[in-house]
Amino acid sequence: MRSSFPLSAAVIALMPLYASAQTTAPVPPVKLSKPNGYGLKGKIAILSYALNFVTGQRASANATVGVKARAGTSLIGVDDATMRRLANEALADLKAQLSAAGIPLVDDATVAQTVRTAGVALIAGNREENRDGGITIGSGVKKAYVSVGADAAPLTDLYQSAGKIGGLGMLARFGKGNALSKPAVQLGAAFISPSLIIDFADADARVGRTLAGGRRASVDIEPQFTIRIPSPTHIQVGQSVGIAGPTMMTLSKDIVIDAPFSSSAGASATQSEGPYVEMTTAQAGDIVVDLPRWTALVQSAYRAYNAAIVANLAAAR
Repeated sequence: MRSSFPLSAAVIALMPLYASAQTTAPVPPVKLSKPNGYGLKGKIAILSYALNFVTGQRASANATVGVKARAGTSLIGVDDATMRRLANEALADLKAQLSAAGIPLVDDATVAQTVRTAGVALIAGNREENRDGGITIGSGVKKAYVSVGADAAPLTDLYQSAGKIGGLGMLARFGKGNALSKPAVQLGAAFISPSLIIDFADADARVGRTLAGGRRASVDIEPQFTIRIPSPTHIQVGQSVGIAGPTMMTLSKDIVIDAPFSSSAGASATQSEGPYVEMTTAQAGDIVVDLPRWTALVQSAYRAYNAAIVANLAAAR
């Protein structure tokens, strides 16, 4: 699957039509889990701001050794420059919302200097890719991600990015943020690292029986704009002695924004067996976005996500 997509000639040709389309988007009801209020009454230092874009999906359904269905699709029409611009917009919006709420911020230059002094490693190129691997037994969906950081709040190696949250990767990073614990005390601040996960499709993989009793496997991938769980905002507070364990604010469920952003049908596949006949059908198709509409959805998502972050930080003061 592709991870970075230059606009095709067909998409470029349609841009004038897209530009005239309605590009407002509904505001999603984002609510994040409430953090422990310890250490959140002072300044806020935005360590990093990541937008994690799902760029490809592959769904597999295995009913038996001989009855399998597979389909995949990629996000088409969104390049790296657009992703990076949106990450910078999202950071600027968070700063504006924090300022409007009366929550003081540590300036970018001070945060950057603190990161260097503390020895926090930055991700090369401020970009990270991930492709889920492994073997699918039964039914499952694998996804590819691209993570980009804001220029003034780049990706670090302290937390998982690229949409991969949890498991052994998280345990391997547990406690790394403690490098910022004493600097946080000195600054009178808490470091936060928002990481918003944006998906472009919904995949469904199923196994079952036909009316005749034979095995059946099917997969469907359709365009759908979703803010995915957990979309964490990592928090590192200060502690002068010992280890200050990191906390986070997370989504408890996926949030679907029901608005069109593509005319593509997506992809599907079905295979079934029976006493007399075996049937296989397939529809392949990448999802080409209407860029202004898709961009408006991303902007609506990060504004609502930022508002939820600010509301929790304000409540903890």
